[in-house]
Amino acid sequence: MGQSMTSKAQRRRAGRKRNIAPTIAASPWDHGAMGQANRHGLVIEERGEVDPKTGKIQNPNCVTGVRRYDMLEIYHKRGWISTAGYNAGCLLRMAWLKVSVGTCPPWLRERVDSSPKPDAAVAIQIDRVSALLKVSRMVPVEDERIVSCVCCDGNAIGALREYRGRKHEDGKAHLKIALDRLSERIEGLARKSRTC
Repeated sequence: MGQSMTSKAQRRRAGRKRNIAPTIAASPWDHGAMGQANRHGLVIEERGEVDPKTGKIQNPNCVTGVRRYDMLEIYHKRGWISTAGYNAGCLLRMAWLKVSVGTCPPWLRERVDSSPKPDAAVAIQIDRVSALLKVSRMVPVEDERIVSCVCCDGNAIGALREYRGRKHEDGKAHLKIALDRLSERIEGLARKSRTC
């Protein structure tokens, strides 16, 4: 009987003290799920309005948000690819993403058929695939891997084995040439369609 008697409330308080504090400080703004897989490819940036005089973001409340960064955009900001090459890469990426959107599993698709005809969804998907084929046929065979890696998959140049380490500069040069070639072919097709 040498044990001290503790009340139920004291035992409950003691249990609370053993709780482990969170290891990550809470963000003042919602940045989405915090798991490692969910955070891959995200960059935290300030939100606010751009001052027309200075060109800088005005953010008096320190509001931040997350955005999935795109290696194509990063390479363009660094000056590794030309603006025409960047636009050609964006065109290919948008065509690829439009096709990818429609290929989700049936249980994730919209439940309500909002199309006027049942075949309209199939026609939309066929148009998307046709647009992708039209752009992807302009990519030369020797450029397919690097263009697909950076533009479609959003990966860095180093994701390809042949451009890792000391060969990274070769990859930069190949990407620039490949996107410029694609841009020239798209421009040529646009000129041809304007004259016809």
